[in-house]
Amino acid sequence: MSVNEGIPVNTFRNYLNILNDSSSKEEIKLKATQELSEHFEIIMQSPAYPSFLESSLKIFLRILQEGDPQFIQENTMQHIRKLILEMIHRLPITESLRQHVKSIITMMLKLLKTDNEENVLVSLRIIIELHKHFRPSFNPEIQIFLRFVKEIYTNLPNHLSSIFETSCEIWINDLKDLNLETLLSEAYSVKTIHVEKPLDSNSQQIYNLLPRGVLSLKVLQELPIIVVLMYQIYKNAVHQEVAEFIPLILTTINLQPTITQRNLTQKEIFVDFMGAQIKTLSFLAYIVRIFQEIVVANSLSVTSGLLNLMENCPKEAAHLRKELLIAARHIFATDLRQRFIPTIDKLFDEELLIGKGVTLDSIRPLAYSTLADLAHHVRQSLSLDILVKAVNLFSKNVHDETLAVGIQTMSCKLLLNLVDCLRHHSELEPQRSRKILSKLLKVFVKKFETIAKIQLPLIIQKCKGQFNSGTPLSTTGAHITLPVINVSELKDDQLGNEHSKTFANGSQWVYSVNVAEFRSLVKTLVGGVKTITWGFFNSKFQVSDTNLLNHEKLFSPDILSSYIDLVYFAMEALDIYTINVNPSQQRTSGLISRSKEEKEVLEHFSGIFLMMHSQNFQEIFSTTINFLVERIYKNQSLQVIANSFLANPTTSPLFATVLVEYLLDKMEDMGSNLDRSNLYLRLFKLVFGSVSLFPVENEQMLRPHLHKIVTRSMELALISDEPYNYFLLLRALFRSIGGGSHDLLYQEFLPLLPNLLEGLNRLQSGFHKQHMRDLFVELCLTVPVRLSSLLPYLPMLMDPLVSALNGSPTLISQGLRTLELCVDNLQPDFLYDHIQPVRASLMQALWKTLRNQDNAALVAFRVLGKFGGGNRKMMVEPQKLQYNQNEKPSISIITYFQEYDVPVEFPVDEAIESAFRALGSNSTDQFYRRQSWEIIRCFLAAFISLDDEKHTLLKLFTHVDFIESNIINSSVFQHKVKDLRVRETHQKALIGMLVASATKDLRDSVCPVMAAVVRHYTMVAIAQQAGPFPQKVYSTTIGIDPMVLVDALASCMGHEEKELCKPGIACMGIILDTATNIMGNKERACKLPIIQYLAEKMISLCYDRPWYSKVGGCQAIQFLCKHMSLRALYQHLFNFLKAFMFVLMDLEGDVSNGAIEITKNNMKAMLEICLSPLSELNRNEDINDLQTKATYEVIHELVRHITSPNTIVREESMILLKHIGTIQAKTVSEVMDPHKDVLADIIPPKKHLLRHQPANAQIGLMDGNTFCTTLEPRLFTIVVVKISDGRVGCQNTGRTFLKFY
Repeated sequence: MSVNEGIPVNTFRNYLNILNDSSSKEEIKLKATQELSEHFEIIMQSPAYPSFLESSLKIFLRILQEGDPQFIQENTMQHIRKLILEMIHRLPITESLRQHVKSIITMMLKLLKTDNEENVLVSLRIIIELHKHFRPSFNPEIQIFLRFVKEIYTNLPNHLSSIFETSCEIWINDLKDLNLETLLSEAYSVKTIHVEKPLDSNSQQIYNLLPRGVLSLKVLQELPIIVVLMYQIYKNAVHQEVAEFIPLILTTINLQPTITQRNLTQKEIFVDFMGAQIKTLSFLAYIVRIFQEIVVANSLSVTSGLLNLMENCPKEAAHLRKELLIAARHIFATDLRQRFIPTIDKLFDEELLIGKGVTLDSIRPLAYSTLADLAHHVRQSLSLDILVKAVNLFSKNVHDETLAVGIQTMSCKLLLNLVDCLRHHSELEPQRSRKILSKLLKVFVKKFETIAKIQLPLIIQKCKGQFNSGTPLSTTGAHITLPVINVSELKDDQLGNEHSKTFANGSQWVYSVNVAEFRSLVKTLVGGVKTITWGFFNSKFQVSDTNLLNHEKLFSPDILSSYIDLVYFAMEALDIYTINVNPSQQRTSGLISRSKEEKEVLEHFSGIFLMMHSQNFQEIFSTTINFLVERIYKNQSLQVIANSFLANPTTSPLFATVLVEYLLDKMEDMGSNLDRSNLYLRLFKLVFGSVSLFPVENEQMLRPHLHKIVTRSMELALISDEPYNYFLLLRALFRSIGGGSHDLLYQEFLPLLPNLLEGLNRLQSGFHKQHMRDLFVELCLTVPVRLSSLLPYLPMLMDPLVSALNGSPTLISQGLRTLELCVDNLQPDFLYDHIQPVRASLMQALWKTLRNQDNAALVAFRVLGKFGGGNRKMMVEPQKLQYNQNEKPSISIITYFQEYDVPVEFPVDEAIESAFRALGSNSTDQFYRRQSWEIIRCFLAAFISLDDEKHTLLKLFTHVDFIESNIINSSVFQHKVKDLRVRETHQKALIGMLVASATKDLRDSVCPVMAAVVRHYTMVAIAQQAGPFPQKVYSTTIGIDPMVLVDALASCMGHEEKELCKPGIACMGIILDTATNIMGNKERACKLPIIQYLAEKMISLCYDRPWYSKVGGCQAIQFLCKHMSLRALYQHLFNFLKAFMFVLMDLEGDVSNGAIEITKNNMKAMLEICLSPLSELNRNEDINDLQTKATYEVIHELVRHITSPNTIVREESMILLKHIGTIQAKTVSEVMDPHKDVLADIIPPKKHLLRHQPANAQIGLMDGNTFCTTLEPRLFTIVVVKISDGRVGCQNTGRTFLKFY
């Protein structure tokens, strides 16, 4: 470029001089012209460009003016003229050019009439560019030009035969023999001249003859564009001239070459001719709105011409068909489209519309959208046959994966717009119209299936970056490329047979999709199905029997099946809205943020079913309810659908019935699977809410299920792992129907009331976590019955009432409402009698509520006022006061100050208490939690006060007496520190350490300290209880009481927060490992009093009242069973079993959070460890005797319990006896036979008549009898005998008989 820039402008002026010199040879002129053309951009950037422009244009125009047109393409002068025209075309649009515009245009218009095709095409481009940018004023030349164009169009029909029949090949002996004028008169495209005898050896043998511009078909293609431009610029001046073009245009587009002419070898001529016709049609499409009256008057020519062009357009000329379709689209957008109705059936022929070319995929979307626009605007005028063709074509397009999603959406929109037309035709052809509607429904359902099963999973997978390549997307943006999809697999058997043939080879396509486009498609599909459903109910259908007029609203099984499929596939396809196309926005399951579009789609989807007949609605959702709930579980936005069904008066009772029956079957899952239980709870709330919304309809719906909901909730809550959800369900039920307006449901509650209140009252007075107790209290106070029905059970409400008034703000408000209701509606004497047992605590709670700073204080004040003098009579009860037993702290930090003689004692127990509370609270700041742990750590370190030398300790614990000498067997309770308060503080510090170890952010720092502390306490205990210096009695006011560690472990294992069991179990493991290492083996370690005390404390947990203490005890015993020595285990086995049995017995009828199942599993595991045959390593006579004794005691205890009045204990005893039989490879009869004396007086009962026993005892006896008498082989044989006085008796074989009365 730098070299070129160095060329002076004078050099270019010299080139111009060469061109201007008439004496210069043509070859030199061509060389100069080529140099100018090559460096034309450099010249235009030069400062001397304006002067160069002035001089060059004069020379260029003179050459074009004076030179003769050349028609041999290879002529040197032709090259010069063409280069000059191209340079004029390349001139920059600047103000310096404006003064030359008129002269240039004049020259170009002159060339149009005289010059060859190549030059005329360049001239036309020059005219267009100059008119676009400079818009010169109108002059007569424009009219002359338009007349010239008109003349070309006028003469075109006369040239039709010569255009196609003239040969493109010319053979001559010498170029001088060429008759140029004759040839040019018949030349419409470039012709090839073959010269047999060249003039010299350097001459070419082949030349190209360029046609005149006025006859050129290529020029004819460009003329409509320039005419349009002239009309745009000189609208008013040329309006009439352009109007005169219309008949010529119509004639031109209707020119039709014969089949022979079309099939001639010179295909290019036909393509050029078709191009000219289509460009002419595009010109008509532009002016059709302006001259609409004239065009409409000749509409037949337009329709025939357009259809002929579509039919004749060559298959290889895809660009021409595209232009043709664009022109047709513009024409169809005018009133002229009505004229196409008689021939519209031809447009539904894809061979006519699209052609047969292999490169037409880019045309198909345009063709289908153009046809869809036409069909949409004239749909009301179409016959049913045409509508069928439209349905067939666009149904196929809906499933054509080679089409863009937008075209599929457009096809869906057209189909749904045809529904109303089918409704009109149903008056004349009802059955046929219904059949088409049914087909449309299947088309849309099938599309939902394609999206749900094929496309959507791939999109989601791609968005997650998990597709085959394994490379995640750089962004979860909207554009994704779907992998290969096999088109032939996506087609419905009844739809698009032609399409199936076209793609029978299973051709595969890859295309790019947009999530927003898929959402639009799903939205259109939903709207389409809703419209089709509307069409079913608003069309006229024939009914053979007049008695079945209502039958027309019921769907046939075939249609009903399609709607069922719709539920399955559409609800999956709706997941398209869950794809997060914006990474900055999080869509979580907890907080559902729905877009406006998604909400509308879901409401439309619901609307499909809301207009159905009740019978059809119930059939559909009775079949699909499992799937529906599963979809709501996976996509919570779909809950809108259920909301819509329950909020509609027609469908609400139907759907609520289906839903509540499903939920009742799933109630067992509410106690285990947390996510699903939350969903089921929400759905239950929806059902209960519908009762308040439509009381008349839905009370009858809920009434038969009310009893089961309440009883099953109470039953399952007692045995499930997560009982809280069942009580939340009851609370939702009570709140929904507790407004006082559901008398039918209140009547259903009356039989349930005694047991329900008794159960809830028992639960609220038990040991449970605070949120559970609050819930029990609320349930007691909100039982949905009238006050009059509650009067017999009023005493049961008193304790919950007091608990509520001492509870959370919500409970206080509930309690005050209940108390005020009683005060307002009951006689004072009657009320006072019932509140007498709780009057002190009730009044104190009311007076305490007065201190609140909210509305509850006002209500409490009002209630006290309503009590009248009664509120003062009850003030004589003693108040609850807190007092301190000790005047001075037992443990304190003594601090001396210089100003004071007497030291100050800071109580350590209060510091430990505060630190313990901070560690146990979830709301404690992380900093304060860590400081609390530091206090406890320092306290324990100070308390241990380890000042022994390592060598001394090592010598002590390696002493041979630990391994060989006897271990003291004194009571461990003699080893306790006498000062209980010190011991409590010490124990609380150890518990605080265990709590800190279960805290996530402290765990790493606490666990090493905890392990060291536990190991140290264990070593102290071992040193006191074994070795060279055992202490039979340990009583001191200073030093460590190692047993406090066991007490702390028991407190943790029995705590309501079950996470504390993990550090507790870990500490027990450290104790056992440390003892085993020091004592030599596990058998000697388990003889230590600390291990004995540990087992006793863990057993005692099972006898505590709270369920969580029992669970902790069971888990601790399970650990001991796995890690104790066999000897120790056999010694404790009976006590372990009794503890487990007590847990089962005590938790019957109580909420246990899965404690019963844990206990049952632990019992089985324990018996498998203890009763399995001994291995060779452990087998000796002593161990065998211990196992035999332990086995006897266990089986004896289980046999005794098989007639227990307690159902759980009885059933578990039977199960365990069978399990023991499996372990020992014996039958149950063989296992029980040594102990059948226990049952001698019970099976059958001899000492007491059966009817004299309580009901549960009778059940236990009968159940035990049945178990024993059905064993194989039989344990007992019952013989029925007849006594002389006619009474019937029963006896065991070989025993005295028993009389039954």
